[in-house]
Amino acid sequence: MSSHPPVDRQPAPQARAPRSADEIEKDFLDLMMSGIPADIAHDKFERLWDETNALAASTMMTSQALPYIALLKRMHTAFDERYPRRAG
Repeated sequence: MSSHPPVDRQPAPQARAPRSADEIEKDFLDLMMSGIPADIAHDKFERLWDETNALAASTMMTSQALPYIALLKRMHTAFDERYPRRAG
């Protein structure tokens, strides 16, 4: 007899709660201060942007979206100033 419970009785993994705009902003500020190469910074920025944008969209038409929308604006401005897009 196995000591493992049947597969259908194992608890489902807990979904990670959505992060607050403040938590995402902390990661963004860490990225901005990191001094990592631009190509890596762009990849990390895209992941943070996608997470923030998804949360803004999922809470659209509610006051919960406002901090995410404001963060998207700050992220866009700060990142473009720090890592301008290359021409060509």
